Amino acid sequence: MGLLPKDEGQAAWEAVAGKVTTTLDGNCSSVKQPAGRLSTAATPGTNHGKLALNKGVTAVLHPMTSVRYVINPEKKQGKPEHTGGLLEITAPTTGTYALGTVSAAWIDMVNHDERKLTKAKLYQWVDFCSRRMKAGLFELQAGARYWIQISASPDSAIDVFVAGPLN
Repeated sequence: MGLLPKDEGQAAWEAVAGKVTTTLDGNCSSVKQPAGRLSTAATPGTNHGKLALNKGVTAVLHPMTSVRYVINPEKKQGKPEHTGGLLEITAPTTGTYALGTVSAAWIDMVNHDERKLTKAKLYQWVDFCSRRMKAGLFELQAGARYWIQISASPDSAIDVFVAGPLN
């Protein structure tokens, strides 16, 4: 996902930041220090990578060469030592969801059934819960399965959350 310039869209993020915090148990603890680790999937359809909504986790990634994506990511490869992986979520209700990560990794949200990118309403660097992070707002459909495709990560594990619905 391409990022907006630093200040563009800041008002949009500030308008939902409080709702994101409320959805994450009303505080920032799971963003500041995720309680658990989650192994990402290297291929779609495995039993790994099922991300619970409204909880921060540290996602453990794989070498990029071993990851098979649902669709080709917009940025498939960085350096040879970069990592990636897949996280699966299912939206319980239709609405706006926030994805946040403390990483320079490239993140794509893919609708599994339609096999296409879900475009972000907003995607930018923000200050949230005393951390500098990339945050995106996505419109997700009830019952639809989505893959968060992580690619070109310089880190072997990243902190991530999906919060919502926010409306």
